[in-house]
Amino acid sequence: MMGKTNFLRAIICSAFAGTILFYQSVSGQTIDPSMLDSLKNQVGVRTGNQTVISPLDEARQKERQKQQENLLEQRMNTLKEVSRLEEDYRDRLGSEIAQYGYSIFANIPTESQVMTGTISDNYKLGIGDELIITLQGSKSQSFTVTVDLEGRVIIPDLKPIRVSGMTYGDFRKVLKAQVSESIIGTEVYVSLATVRQISVFVAGEVNTPGVIRTSSLATPLEILMNAGGVKKTGSLRNITIYRGGEKTTLDIYGLLKGQVGSFDTLNDGDRVIVPTVGATIALDGEMVRPGIYELPAKRESITFTEAMEMAGGTLRPAGYEISQISVDEQGRQTFRRIEGRGQNVKNGEALIARLIENSQSGKVELIGHVKTPGIRSLSTSHNIFNLLGNVLNLKDDPYLLFGVIERVDKATQTRYLTPFTPQTALSGEVVAPLNDRDRVIFLGRSDISFLISDDIRQVIFSGKYDVNQTLDGGKPNPNYCEPLGHLARIINDTQTNRFATATRAVFVRKEAESEKDKTVEDEEKEKLRSKALVSKDEEKLAMEELLKKEAEKKEKVEKGQPQCPIIYQEVKNLLPFILEYIVSIDGAVRLPGVYPITNGASIKSLVAVSGGMTNDANLTNIEVTSYDSEVKSGFIEMEWNSINAHKTDISKVKINPGGGVRIGSKFSNFESGAVLLSGEFIQPGAYTIQKGEKLSDLMLRAGGVSEQAYTYGAIFTRERVKEIQRQELQKTAKHLQSAMISASVKKNIEADSLMAAQQLTNQLANAELIGRVVIEADPLKLSLNPELDTVLEAGDTVYIPKRPNFIIAMGDVLNPGALQFIPGKTISEYIDEVGSYTASADESRVYIVYPNGVSKPITLSSWGGDRDLSIPPGTAIVVPTDLSPYDSLSLIKEIGGIFQNLAVSAASIAVLIRN
Repeated sequence: MMGKTNFLRAIICSAFAGTILFYQSVSGQTIDPSMLDSLKNQVGVRTGNQTVISPLDEARQKERQKQQENLLEQRMNTLKEVSRLEEDYRDRLGSEIAQYGYSIFANIPTESQVMTGTISDNYKLGIGDELIITLQGSKSQSFTVTVDLEGRVIIPDLKPIRVSGMTYGDFRKVLKAQVSESIIGTEVYVSLATVRQISVFVAGEVNTPGVIRTSSLATPLEILMNAGGVKKTGSLRNITIYRGGEKTTLDIYGLLKGQVGSFDTLNDGDRVIVPTVGATIALDGEMVRPGIYELPAKRESITFTEAMEMAGGTLRPAGYEISQISVDEQGRQTFRRIEGRGQNVKNGEALIARLIENSQSGKVELIGHVKTPGIRSLSTSHNIFNLLGNVLNLKDDPYLLFGVIERVDKATQTRYLTPFTPQTALSGEVVAPLNDRDRVIFLGRSDISFLISDDIRQVIFSGKYDVNQTLDGGKPNPNYCEPLGHLARIINDTQTNRFATATRAVFVRKEAESEKDKTVEDEEKEKLRSKALVSKDEEKLAMEELLKKEAEKKEKVEKGQPQCPIIYQEVKNLLPFILEYIVSIDGAVRLPGVYPITNGASIKSLVAVSGGMTNDANLTNIEVTSYDSEVKSGFIEMEWNSINAHKTDISKVKINPGGGVRIGSKFSNFESGAVLLSGEFIQPGAYTIQKGEKLSDLMLRAGGVSEQAYTYGAIFTRERVKEIQRQELQKTAKHLQSAMISASVKKNIEADSLMAAQQLTNQLANAELIGRVVIEADPLKLSLNPELDTVLEAGDTVYIPKRPNFIIAMGDVLNPGALQFIPGKTISEYIDEVGSYTASADESRVYIVYPNGVSKPITLSSWGGDRDLSIPPGTAIVVPTDLSPYDSLSLIKEIGGIFQNLAVSAASIAVLIRN
């Protein structure tokens, strides 16, 4: 197959050459460029910037590259193997020490490649070298000549020059001299086109010994690389090169140091022999370059200074104890400290450098919310003011009521935390001296805000931190906050009042926020329920969307935890330490919460860091709770004082950690919310009301009602009533649930009846609540009878409908719906108009709901009763369902009565809004 391929390629090349000759010899003829490109591509020549390679050559190239990669991997693994010499030193020294110098063969070439570059003038020419001679001047011509078997170079018009053994630089000088004598006015230039191939024999401790065919430019190091590198059992300092009758020694350590060798290249027939490794010593410990070093050839010891130079000396210029390990004739090792520098280090011995004392003194460190953190000299930064340098070195929004110094206890050498007040230390009011190795920590507002975060509250309130330290795969969890985990462990292990202030503050806020969240959720749901014009399907979709948003919010909170400021991670125990020094501030301040302080902090400063007082703050009512830490009775004593800021300078009122401040609000004659007027008011809208304001007063402010207003059908709702209804309904549902369970056990009740009752109970638990209150809204009647005037509350709503002209018949009638109102028309007549009763109707329990929300049962027997009762427009006639099929369960009547009461307000509202 290979013969056919080469034969085909030869034919194509011949055709290609013939085509070009034909093109050159025929004047005026042209050749199709596409045909020329096709011929070039077929023979694999370069066209422009593209080289076409045949698929066979490409496959061979990939296979060769793969083999090279495998060979390189094998050689790397060989270098990683621990030699017996290394094992011995490692056992003696207890470290992972390795032999020096052999890593140079880690990236050895995988083929017989030569590192080439500019040809040196010292290169010796020999048989087979090819030279390019270029003449320019009176005679311009180029020649390519080869050193022949007799070692000569023959150039036209010049005498033969014997160059074998001559250096490249000398040949150029001889050639220039001949040209200047023989060809006047001509310059000559020489370049080496190709170099001859030589054979070198490599033996000894190399990975692949044998004859290596390479370029005459090859150096001994390149030959060793082509031989697979020197084994760890081979010497790097006593490599012998034989040339004729001469012997030369190669020291690779010199090459590693950048020293020039005694010769550059090898000659044909040279022999390179690598003997076993010679005498060695080990240099370990705090050295620049620890390792196992081979001593120079034929030497069994070196001086201490020479040994230290091998490893580059110690890491630091002083402060070390140098130990020498020697071995006696029985193989026993002796450790001794080297006092002077005159000792010798012998074969098999080791030097170990260890720091006498690894300590620092005379330093302090600045960390935290500062622009220039780092270590400072204690001599120049002997107090906090000098350490910071300038208050402008603090980052934006610092917290100056509390800072921390991490200090070393001289007796136990343990580090502990102590507080200081940055405000007084930086103003010069108090001198805060520093000790050696202190760490001064400044805090920022973000660090303080973390103290009232949901993560902190959860841990303090429950003593649990529910974030796993690792993920399922065992990887560290990036959301895990170590300070919070540490705080949870402390709370569980400590049964003291250490975090009493934090616990009180968190408990109050947790309960307040729970009620707030519950109120917000209920308001959203009630907004949906109050939209009487939306269909059940639309309401269901809206409720599902609300629940979806709540789930997304919860998931977002879970994924976002925790915040975990870096300062709490850098300083151990900082978070629980700060929580011991907090005070709480609530009421009429802009940023209520907990803040760490030192003893004797002023109320004025505490108010300042909490954002200042709000506009409604009552300066005559500032309640200060103080914690007396000086009491020695064994009890915690708290004191409450009320301060009038108009009479007392609050900058002089002090508070200690553990206390609290509450600033009252000014009494307001206005309700905190508004009342909504809608419908047939002259000026409907939301109105702010005074406390105790009545409905008639607000209607007057709204300009009264329009001519179409139907005040008899006014719909008045109140949030407080709705909440009461909800609570009572939940109690009733629980009572009915328990009663049904008891009845199902004691009585023989059919499953269908029990299931129906259960469905009714579930409907009861989920019934919509309106919170309607029956009121009088007629301005004339209110003026005549003020006792009927309703006192308003924030959140009340008043809706005045237009006067309706219809009656609604609903419930178990054949065709429920709205009927035109006709004065004097009776209830029976209205029922007849909607097709009368259905088979399941309970005719004995028919009732009407008046437009104002009042309901009244009626009797429609053939013997009179309320048959001739007339009703006003907007009235709802309700025909309930007969519950007799469920008589086996006595609770059904009770359930039915409850549903009847719930339907009263719903029916009347449906009639009036429908108008």
